[in-house]
Amino acid sequence: MLKGRPLIYMILFFVSEALMVGASPFLFRSWSYEQAQVAILGLFAISAFLCLLLMKSLMAMIRRDASAQALETLKDMELEQLAAMVQTGQEIEAIRSRIRQHPSVIQDLEEDLPDLYVSRCDNPVADAILFRKSREMKEQNIRSHFQVSLPADLPLDSAILLSLLTNLLDNAILAALQCPPERRFVSLEAGLRRNCLVCICENSVSDNAAITPGLSSKNRPGHGHGLQILEDLCTQQGGQLKGVMENGRCRFTATLWLEEEA
Repeated sequence: MLKGRPLIYMILFFVSEALMVGASPFLFRSWSYEQAQVAILGLFAISAFLCLLLMKSLMAMIRRDASAQALETLKDMELEQLAAMVQTGQEIEAIRSRIRQHPSVIQDLEEDLPDLYVSRCDNPVADAILFRKSREMKEQNIRSHFQVSLPADLPLDSAILLSLLTNLLDNAILAALQCPPERRFVSLEAGLRRNCLVCICENSVSDNAAITPGLSSKNRPGHGHGLQILEDLCTQQGGQLKGVMENGRCRFTATLWLEEEA
């Protein structure tokens, strides 16, 4: 529902349109043709200006809503992460107790450790995303490898980073699921090069997969889902998205310029 400035601009826009349409016959009857034309053009210019203000305010409202929704999603991820950290602390204490009681149990730790929470990145947003996606991939028998090195104070809006990493990984997961279980894998590397964020996501794909931005992977095996979002996101940040597919693998490289040198 519209409120605040967008609502005011919309009301003024429709009022100006009504004035322009309603006053035209009166102006042409009461004024000379040239004067009436000038007055109508003035009303049209006011109407066009109000339309631009309305569109600008609507876009700002959409961005705010999208940012709020992204932060809400991030909050859910961080709560999941916190719960996992608490559980990890409890499991570590249980393992320590088992080691004290039965020293030979050390050889069984390899079965326990994969289920424990492990921090993968200093950046809390990236770390929360990697935690959730690693669990999703484990549940779907997808091998995963993450090498993400991002500082906690990364000069990039959290909503943008959330959209970037989730779309890269979701797209890769959907493509990998088209492959037999033994071939499924997803890897993600991310880091800074001067003031540029570089993310490289690689995954397995089926034999008839294709890179088709703007099309959902549900309509065609392989990539497509979320690619248009990623392209727009990279472009808005002055970067680009490149994709290559060969030998049963697909690799996307996303670059985003940061606001200041990291």
